[in-house]
Amino acid sequence: MSYKVIIIGAGASGLMAARMLAEKNHSVMVVEARNRIGGRIHTLRGGFSQPMEAGAEFIHGRQPLTLSLIKESKNKATLVSGNWYQLWDGQLQNRDFFGAGWGQVTKALEKLETDVDMGTFLNRHFGANAYQDLRQRVKGFVEGYDAADLERVSAMALREEWAESDDGHQFRVQGGYARLMHYLEEKIKGRGGELLLSSPVKEIYWSEGKVKVVTETNRVLEGEKVIITVPLGVLQKGMITFNPYLPQAITAIEEMGFGGVIKFFFEFKQAFWENQPNPRLKNLAFVFSDAEIPTWWSQLPEKTPVLTGWLGGPSTYQFHDVQELLYDKAVRSLAYLLNCSATDIQEGIREWHIENWVTDPHTFGAYAYPTTGTRNARDFLRIPVKDTVYFAGEAMYQGAAIGTVEAALVSGREVAEKIMG
Repeated sequence: MSYKVIIIGAGASGLMAARMLAEKNHSVMVVEARNRIGGRIHTLRGGFSQPMEAGAEFIHGRQPLTLSLIKESKNKATLVSGNWYQLWDGQLQNRDFFGAGWGQVTKALEKLETDVDMGTFLNRHFGANAYQDLRQRVKGFVEGYDAADLERVSAMALREEWAESDDGHQFRVQGGYARLMHYLEEKIKGRGGELLLSSPVKEIYWSEGKVKVVTETNRVLEGEKVIITVPLGVLQKGMITFNPYLPQAITAIEEMGFGGVIKFFFEFKQAFWENQPNPRLKNLAFVFSDAEIPTWWSQLPEKTPVLTGWLGGPSTYQFHDVQELLYDKAVRSLAYLLNCSATDIQEGIREWHIENWVTDPHTFGAYAYPTTGTRNARDFLRIPVKDTVYFAGEAMYQGAAIGTVEAALVSGREVAEKIMG
């Protein structure tokens, strides 16, 4: 059977595109490397007292397409609540992430006329010894939030992102993001679309108006068009071969940034950090720190005694499935943050899990970040090759929400609209 459109990747972008095309009576096949849908959306069920998000977890602000999909699918979003803390040198600090220097950073960014990487920008404007603490905080934020390399990430793109941020409104999907993915799957199948799981794609043969997709098991799928929605890390690793070769597309893909993330989940027998005498992290929502695993958050407003840790940026690439090392770092970090011993932490643990997206063979990282070359690279990749080969996904999204589920959904919708004319 030949399909109108073959979509590689059953993540948010691929499923959104497939849903729209199927509903317009296009024959669609979605090919997915994993044995599940969702891609970097992966809701863990079992073991923990409630579903836990191994991948994407938050809706960062009032993202219109994500929220409309939640409403359409009759799901609900919960606003994150609680207190936000800073802990540096063992001391709680009630100030913004960058402290008093934040205003200076934003003013200098506003005057920037030619884009440079953030490392160059900081050295140029804040290179003196007096700014050492400020540079470290900026580096920590860029690596933690954007999972980016300070020496590659675009200063102008960060300026745009920070200006449009809505950090005061962080939401979670009740019951997990996977609910939205399964809703899209139902819509696809309901209109005759097909999904093929456990089938990594290794080759794409194409000519104008014709594609042949070959999986690792040598299954061949034929169609008129192909949409490639796999993570940028997969493309940068050269896991999919194009015949004929697409040298300009490959060069553009290499120009873009893709960061690593490791997530840590620790469920305790009780939320003892709330019950300590004079607890320093009372009603904890988020804590940002100088710990080895620097960022942690709770499940508030849910009372489940779970703390989630986050390590992002270039440092994640030094770990190759060393679970014991990562576990020890997490325990030490929690002991430091909660002002107790490592033994106290270990004795209180009921369940734990570490999700290393860097070593995931179908991702090789977490999400894209904008380099100084991303804008031109992305503009090139958003133009279909001979109206036959299309690229989509959060990395191909144009706007301040790069790296989010919203970005993936929007990109999938845009490519589907191009195909539908």
